[in-house]
Amino acid sequence: MISIDNTEKVTAIKIAVVVIYALLVGYASLSPASGLAIGSWDKLAHFLTYGMFAALVFGLVKSTKAYLYACLAIVLYSGLMEVGQSFVPGRSMSAYDLLANTLGVATAALFIKTLAAKSARP
Repeated sequence: MISIDNTEKVTAIKIAVVVIYALLVGYASLSPASGLAIGSWDKLAHFLTYGMFAALVFGLVKSTKAYLYACLAIVLYSGLMEVGQSFVPGRSMSAYDLLANTLGVATAALFIKTLAAKSARP
């Protein structure tokens, strides 16, 4: 019988959470526009959605360099979602949405890395 320790189980759960979150973001991004009007809250929603994405990924990486690459991958993913929206009825690609996504990732990454550095101090 193969034995899996708790660390491997926790890592598998973290990976599953990030994958499910990415799929949900993709589904929401590429679904036709609904009657839900968020108006002026749109950019905040983008900022928070992708900031949360960066926060979730932090628990998976082992180094600052890996986290930087993961954050860049999230920004690339958000760009792909914006391009994909140009093919969805009622949706459009927006450079401002991409900017809000990028700022969300960057802000979350800086905040998380600052907290991690403070908690690592004796």
